[in-house]
Amino acid sequence: MKRRNCLQGLVAATTLAAASPLIAQPATALATPKRTRLPLESFARRPMMEQVALSPNGQRLAAIINNSNQSLLVTRDCDGANLRTVLSTDNLELMFNWFRWVNDERLVVSLRFPSRREVDYLPTINTMESRLVAINADGSLPINLVKQRAGSTELRWAIAQDNVVDWLPEDGQHILMSLPNSDRSISEYLYKVNIHTAERRFYADGRKNAYDWVTDQSHRARVAMEWESTGDDNSRTLWVCDPDGSNWRVLRRFTPLSPDIMRPLGFGKDRHVLYVSADHQGLRAVQTVDLRDPQLTLRVKLSDPNRDLGGALIHDGSGEAVGIRWSREGDSSASYWDPNYKAWQQSLDEALPDRFNEIGSVSRNQKRYIVHSEKRGEAGSIFLGELGDQPTLALLAHRYPELEDQILARKQSIKLQARDGLELTGYLSLPPGQDGKTALPLVVLPHGGPQSMDGPDFDDWVAFIADRGAAVLQINFRGSTGHGRKFMEAGLRRWGLEMQDDLSDGVAEFVKRGVADPARVAIVGASYGGYAALMGVIKTPTLYRGAFAFAPVTDLVDMSSEDGQFSSREAVRRQVGDARDDRVQLLATSPRFHAAKIQVPVVLLHGTHDRNVDHRHSVWMAEALKAAGKPHEFISLDRGDHGLSHHAYRVRLFKALEVFLDRVLALA
Repeated sequence: MKRRNCLQGLVAATTLAAASPLIAQPATALATPKRTRLPLESFARRPMMEQVALSPNGQRLAAIINNSNQSLLVTRDCDGANLRTVLSTDNLELMFNWFRWVNDERLVVSLRFPSRREVDYLPTINTMESRLVAINADGSLPINLVKQRAGSTELRWAIAQDNVVDWLPEDGQHILMSLPNSDRSISEYLYKVNIHTAERRFYADGRKNAYDWVTDQSHRARVAMEWESTGDDNSRTLWVCDPDGSNWRVLRRFTPLSPDIMRPLGFGKDRHVLYVSADHQGLRAVQTVDLRDPQLTLRVKLSDPNRDLGGALIHDGSGEAVGIRWSREGDSSASYWDPNYKAWQQSLDEALPDRFNEIGSVSRNQKRYIVHSEKRGEAGSIFLGELGDQPTLALLAHRYPELEDQILARKQSIKLQARDGLELTGYLSLPPGQDGKTALPLVVLPHGGPQSMDGPDFDDWVAFIADRGAAVLQINFRGSTGHGRKFMEAGLRRWGLEMQDDLSDGVAEFVKRGVADPARVAIVGASYGGYAALMGVIKTPTLYRGAFAFAPVTDLVDMSSEDGQFSSREAVRRQVGDARDDRVQLLATSPRFHAAKIQVPVVLLHGTHDRNVDHRHSVWMAEALKAAGKPHEFISLDRGDHGLSHHAYRVRLFKALEVFLDRVLALA
């Protein structure tokens, strides 16, 4: 398969259609020179096109289209004809997770929705549940694929009903799903499910505490992931077996956030060789293990000397494993070990130079494919590629069409040292037209997680804040992922401590470099980033002019208490601390208990259907701020979720953020 130099240029194509005022004194420094601001709605929208996938025969594509308050799952022929809406939602009661073609006519769609569960031995609990629907490409014959049998309560515990283990591509009429076998069971068995009738029949078990499975290319269950609970220590065990289903044995045991974590990625054509993600010299790497080897020795398949590697395993049309799904600026071929795919990716990088280019969905005959492409300072685009005697690469859509051809902030990679000598990395984004030689208002934007990281990819919050006239500083503080195990572990149980100091040190460094005006610094964040925003104005009350927090954690004692029904107690204990043993530290680093220390305005926003951080965390914080007589605003988003999925709520947040920045940093 020769793909080197097969892409000569781009062929044009049409896109797929389808509170009270903040009480605050403005900063006293001179305002940044005014420039024409781009429309707020251009940043607040969800990407116009997401999750584009080709049908197996490559004749049609499906995509999620976000149009104002509606998200639509649509299909159309690759030549632009026969546009159909399959499903739609306003992202309040029901939201799309993902979809996939099962055959050339039928799709399977994962949907999520907030709910509550009554449990015999626990209080009523909030849940975010998933359901799996099969539907034809024209929107006809929808069916829920996980039906509860009449008179049975067997799926009462099946909160997650969208775990597809094997798509059985040669079959095209069934899928393999992981589901509990009774209302009392926490074990997941494999069932073969008919995508037309939802009829299911038992396919495989063998492990009493299994919560997930991996099959090989012959569709045999070969890996089982199990819980092993001993007190508060919820460990995981990876079990593997021979191709005939015999000789189950332990591949790896580990606890959450431990150095021994291993994630099975799947098999290639060799049914004896399992691909896994595991630690190699302190960094995550793709490794293989020959299951015939009594020692189960790991061998590195793909690694990077400077960063953790992650991503799903990619297979070619024959079922061979060829690489993993991640991209590198200007050279995304580094994600493949297959020489043909490396050549294909290199030719793509030549056609779209100096960009992050990722090959997405590929047709069965590998003639048509989807490309996601992005460049620093741009919002990114999606292309439809076709190989052959006259290869083409046609634009399907710009992700943020209103921002196309506009001048946006370009993330600059940065390095600095924390006060204890730890090297930190991150990104600085300057307002368009600024060179950083004049001190600018600065917004510190810590990421969520905190086991996550900021990268060079487009970020709508960053682009919006910079467009409004402030520089944006993103620090990958200790505890962030992507920088190796040692760096991640340096943040364990350090919420509000050294993790917070890393952000303060970043501000000090860029004030020293003359980039930031020390009189005009604010902190903005979501989730853990919202927590860090609140702790920033508590721990360093004179450093920031204000804090803006969406869906923040505000009480670490509550977060680490015994009533975390579905989170691993060991994971919470290792990451944050234990409500019993670490209570003094957790109280000292919980924002709701220190509102009296805050000297600047605070804005809080939180959705009532947030299932990642409970809405009550912001209620508590607002009550504490009110009791302390501190200037604040609390915007409660009725039925809003943690991902800010509903368009109107995204617009509301961006408007509140604009008002906040104009007031505290004198940007207007």
